[in-house]
Amino acid sequence: MNFTQYCKLTILGAATLSSAAFAAVPAAPGIGWMTTSYDSGSAIAVKWDMWYGTNGTSWNLKNGSVEVCSGALTDNGLNAQNGNCSADYAAGSHALQVNLCNADGCTGSTVVNITVASGAAGSSSSSSSSSSSGSDSSSSSSSSSSSSSGSVAAVMPATPGVEWMASSVEIAEGVANVNIKWNIWSGQNGSSWNVTANGTVVYTSDITDATPSAQTGSYTVAINETGNHSFAVNLCNGDLCATSASKDVEVLPDPNAPWDPWTRLNTSEWEARKAAGPGKKNLSYNNTSGKMVGGYYTEWAVYGRNYKPKDIPVENLTHIYYGFVPICGSNTSLSDANPTGYGALTQQCADKQDFEVVVHDKYAALEKGDLDGTSHWSDEISGIFGEFYRMKKTYPHIKILPSVGGWTLSDPLFEIGINPTARATFIASIIAYIDKYDFFDGIDIDWEFPGGGGANTALGTDQDGDGFATLMKELRAALDDLEVKNNRTYELTAAMSGGVSKLSKVNWEEAAPSMDFVNLMTYDYYGTWNEAYGHQTGLYDTNTLATPVDGNNINDAVNYLISRNVSASQIGVGVAMYGRGWTGITGGDSNGPFTGNAAGSGKISGTPGIWEDGIIDYWGAENAMIGGASGTGTGGFTLFWDDTAKASYLWNESNGTYVTLDTKRSVEAKGDYVLQNNLGGLFAWEVDGDSGTILNAMNTGLGHTAQ
Repeated sequence: MNFTQYCKLTILGAATLSSAAFAAVPAAPGIGWMTTSYDSGSAIAVKWDMWYGTNGTSWNLKNGSVEVCSGALTDNGLNAQNGNCSADYAAGSHALQVNLCNADGCTGSTVVNITVASGAAGSSSSSSSSSSSGSDSSSSSSSSSSSSSGSVAAVMPATPGVEWMASSVEIAEGVANVNIKWNIWSGQNGSSWNVTANGTVVYTSDITDATPSAQTGSYTVAINETGNHSFAVNLCNGDLCATSASKDVEVLPDPNAPWDPWTRLNTSEWEARKAAGPGKKNLSYNNTSGKMVGGYYTEWAVYGRNYKPKDIPVENLTHIYYGFVPICGSNTSLSDANPTGYGALTQQCADKQDFEVVVHDKYAALEKGDLDGTSHWSDEISGIFGEFYRMKKTYPHIKILPSVGGWTLSDPLFEIGINPTARATFIASIIAYIDKYDFFDGIDIDWEFPGGGGANTALGTDQDGDGFATLMKELRAALDDLEVKNNRTYELTAAMSGGVSKLSKVNWEEAAPSMDFVNLMTYDYYGTWNEAYGHQTGLYDTNTLATPVDGNNINDAVNYLISRNVSASQIGVGVAMYGRGWTGITGGDSNGPFTGNAAGSGKISGTPGIWEDGIIDYWGAENAMIGGASGTGTGGFTLFWDDTAKASYLWNESNGTYVTLDTKRSVEAKGDYVLQNNLGGLFAWEVDGDSGTILNAMNTGLGHTAQ
């Protein structure tokens, strides 16, 4: 079952009717104790009370359908009301009912049946005379005789009661049958009744009014959607309807059907999370621009950072890129950088061919059971993927794409790009992967980098640029076939270097027509891997830097792609939810390090938010260095703005520490740049590094208003 199919609620065998809006009618009155047999029909007194509830503004006493007496009342909030009436009754049986009324309708008391002995005084059908009074009453009227002309106003029926129902029922052969039976044992009857499922009328029927006799009815509702469902019965006279107490039933999956995460996984915690809002400092925004607002979420975030999928501010995003999906085969970069991760990948690839994709950290992705309080040992999918199913059910708008490759997992892509056999194996594998884990909405390729310059310096040839284009075209064709099979759309995106020198190695004229987004990693322009320090995510070139690198700015990268026939609307601009920093810089001045020398300088470390020397999560920098979202610097740091580059940086002259990072101001400048140049949108690396400030700025920069 795909997600579109899951979302279609079908109530089988049900008539389609609009829901009635039920009025705020008065509380039910009660007739005081009366003997049931009278020797004389003269001056029989009827007294009624309503002890607490919605007040009426008038009342009447009826003998069957004939009004005996009536009175006006003052609405006194929820306080008690009462009244009485003395009247003459003919010999025979009489069904007495008091109706308490306001502008929204009338509520009837339980019917009291009395018998007057034969030969007693009184008219043949009702009373010959009457008098009435009520608390706060200001008027009364005599009774109507059976021969009175004119229509009789509808009276609120007695409230129906739904018989016992099981609290849960299982689907069998595609449907769960929920049998609903109701009764009123005596009182004012209805002339029609209906059943509601989750507030929508699914069945209606006429019924014979035999007041004051009992009434009953039953109907079986057929449901094919799992989850909690609420049922009620309405007994009606015209527009006046009395509603039963609701009955809640959980519809469970067919125990004999294949295990389906769309129906088996409980979303109650996600529904509560949605009601609570995005959390942290995140506001909720209306995406009025239609632009992409994306963010990377990494598999390892559930460990040291303890950042769970429910922590992602899904309301404010259009895309989540899940990093990273590895490829079996030679992975020297991973082996050198992360032997433990390489060992895990070797295990996962034990029964796979080279160039097939696999889940890397099986425990985090599929098994970790503490990410959602409703996880259970019997769930066949738990972990991050279980949460993504729940996320997608709760937020259908979000697009989740697996990102294949990354800095240390790109090695096999160099062979895939130029080897048709390897490419065919890879494409078949990644298509099967997103078809199996069908919360995914496409494929993101993070090949770092076609032509070379990635983690493995031995890889990269001049053939890679054409190989990348061929990979995009063949992936698009495979996704098109999958769209037909599953009747849904899939996106194809790629994370690409933000530097012109690397972008120039790709055959964009051939690649771009197959792609939805080219996401430029317009960060890491400068870092502690060399001495040419500067703005790591600057929007424009600047003469502030001592040794600027040509093409290492957003504007140059965007203009280069457009010059290569990439549509502006395909281009995503990268946002950094982290900073890069040096310490021990000498020779700077009060405005920054740019006149100084970075030789021998160290990487920042030892501050909360630093998981790797030289890199600090934005939230850590905001707390320890900026002094809050609107701060100007703290802890010896001053926050500076380069108006030429449209870039923020922190500088602590006392110890020569420099941090280059995105801030609210620089991100809003990027958003404005996207709008001015009609680009595709913004995306960020990575969502667990934010305090809320950066994602808020991505939305405000794109002109989105907070809800």
